Amino acid sequence: MSKVHITLVGGQPAPVYHGIVATKPDKVVYIYSQNSYKVLQALINEITIPSEQIKLDETSPIKIMRCAEKLADKYKDDEVTVNISSGLKSWSHWFGVVFDKYTNAAVVYMDQNNVLWNYKTMESTTDFEFDMHTLFRLYGNSLKNNFTPFTDYTEDDFKVMAEVEQMRNLNVSVFNKLTTVLSKERANMVRNAKSGVINEGESYVEWNRGESSVQLGVMKGSKLHTRSLSSPNIMNIVFNAGWFELKVAKLLSQWSHAKEICLNCRFPFKKGVDKNEVDILINTGVKILFVECKTQITTTTDIDKFRSVIKEYGGIGSKGLFITDAVMTDISKEKCNERKIVSFSLQDNHLGLDTEKALFWLLDSELYNINVK
Repeated sequence: MSKVHITLVGGQPAPVYHGIVATKPDKVVYIYSQNSYKVLQALINEITIPSEQIKLDETSPIKIMRCAEKLADKYKDDEVTVNISSGLKSWSHWFGVVFDKYTNAAVVYMDQNNVLWNYKTMESTTDFEFDMHTLFRLYGNSLKNNFTPFTDYTEDDFKVMAEVEQMRNLNVSVFNKLTTVLSKERANMVRNAKSGVINEGESYVEWNRGESSVQLGVMKGSKLHTRSLSSPNIMNIVFNAGWFELKVAKLLSQWSHAKEICLNCRFPFKKGVDKNEVDILINTGVKILFVECKTQITTTTDIDKFRSVIKEYGGIGSKGLFITDAVMTDISKEKCNERKIVSFSLQDNHLGLDTEKALFWLLDSELYNINVK
C-alpha cells in the first residue's frame, strides 16, 4: 500500500506545498486548471516526489465528480489524503463528497497557521518545519543573495547603530538631509561610490567602503559635533535610516517566535533593478512577518504600498507590522487597522508596559489570527 496525496492547485501554492510536506506521500496527484498552471510548475520545481498532473474543468460538476470518482477507484488499495486547501470551491466540494465515503481516504485542510486538519479523524498536525525561503521561491520571489542575515551584524555594528542615533538626535533635520532624504545624484553616489562626501552647510558625512568607515559631522546650534565610525555593515546602518531598521531587528530578535531575521530584503525583477524592498522579514515558524520601519510616517500611501507588498510576495497567510519611532497619528493607526496591519510606535505610551513587552504582547495576540482573503 502506497501513500498517495491528491492535492487541488489554485492561486496559493503555500497550502499545497505544506500539505505535501506534512503528509510525506510516496506519490502526489496534482489537480490543476489553466489558470493555476504556473503555480503547478513552481510546486514541481520544489518537490521531487513522483507525481501525476491532471488538468480539470473549472465549472462542470459532472466532469469534476467523475474525475474524483476515477481517482478514488484508481487508488482504492492505497492510503489516500486529499488536500482541499487550494483550488476552486467546486473542486473542494466534489472531492470532499466523493472521498469522504472511502475508508482508505482522508480529506485534509491546511490553514494559514500551517496546521493540517484531518476531517476524518478531526485531529490536527503541526510537526513539520516551515521554510520561509521555499515559500518565496514558490511565489516566484527568491531571496537568494538578496538580503542580509541578522546574524551577520556584529557588536561593532550595534555600537555604531547607537552612535548614529545619538548623532541624529543632535539635529534631525540636518542628519536626514545628509543620510536619508537624498537627491537621485546623492543616492546614486552612496549606492555606488567607494568613497565620497556629502555636505549640508557645515555638516557632512564622508565614507570609505574599503575601510568600512564613516565620518559624521552634525551642527547643533553653533557647534559642530563629529564622530568617527567603523563597522562591517556601516553603510547599511548610516544611510537610509538603516540604524533604525537594525534597532527594530535587534528588538524583535528577543521575540520568542523570531526563528530567523532577514534585513535589507530585495525582490529582484531583473538584474540591477529591484521590484520592491522590505526592511525586515521574520520567519515565525508558522508564517512570515513583514516589517516596515520608518522613523515617522509622512504619507499614508506608504501603508497601502506595504500591504500590497505583503500580499504579492508573501501570500494571504503572511502578517505585517508597521513600526515607527515617532508616535503615529490617529489617521495612520486607522489606516493600518483597515489594511489589517499591526502598528506600533516606539515612543508611544504602552499602558505602563515597557516597549519590548508591549510589542511582543501585541505580536503574540495577532500571530495566529486568520487573514481575510
